[in-house]
Amino acid sequence: MVILLDITQILIGLFNLLFIFISLIICILFVIKYLNFKEIDYLKIGLIWFLIATPWLHGALTFILILFNIEFSEFIRFIILYSFIPLAAFLWMDVFTNFLYQDKKKILLTIFGLLGLICECLFFAFLFIDQKILIGDFAYEQGIYFSAKYSNFIRITMPIFLAASFVTFMIFATNTLKATDLKVRLKSKFLIIAFITFTICSVLDMLAIFSSNPISVVIIRILLMLSSILFYFGWFLPDFIVKMIKDEK
Repeated sequence: MVILLDITQILIGLFNLLFIFISLIICILFVIKYLNFKEIDYLKIGLIWFLIATPWLHGALTFILILFNIEFSEFIRFIILYSFIPLAAFLWMDVFTNFLYQDKKKILLTIFGLLGLICECLFFAFLFIDQKILIGDFAYEQGIYFSAKYSNFIRITMPIFLAASFVTFMIFATNTLKATDLKVRLKSKFLIIAFITFTICSVLDMLAIFSSNPISVVIIRILLMLSSILFYFGWFLPDFIVKMIKDEK
């Protein structure tokens, strides 16, 4: 069977692939920083960024397989889409409490660990019991390959992880906005812009808002790619950017 995609689906698949490629590069750059500085948090942060990109990874893999007229299993797609998010949230809480609220590290990690474990167990149980009703489906028979119809379980738990990560990330980033060092303040601003952009794009994609408009699809994916780059700058800001900003003032 030949699988045909319309222009919007082609753009979604192609830009999903580009976003995943850039996220992978960002992850590798953090791994290199870890190898250079032997700072384990750099390794965790790189892994976190790639893990939070996995909701787009299944779409990128689907696009590649469709080029060879291969239909990607919905079962595997949902595993890729969801199962790494609780882990990403837990790893971020571990990094977050290394910088702030060290005295509450054990309790916060316990809460996120239990929440993640419960959600993972429910997810896989629902996936095996009745994927279509309890998790969702991609409506392949209607020629819809990238926009899923999510169950209430996905619609409730995914935003919880996203919201918790967003709040703690904003606390972390804004905590250094009052630093006297210009470079530190700039890094904080890059982190804030990166995660706000990522969160807005995530919500728009989750709710399938503008998913039928090719221009909107391109804009959202470009913003996602931009958020990856800004996220990296938020940790390792090149000196030439600092110099440019200083010269403009």
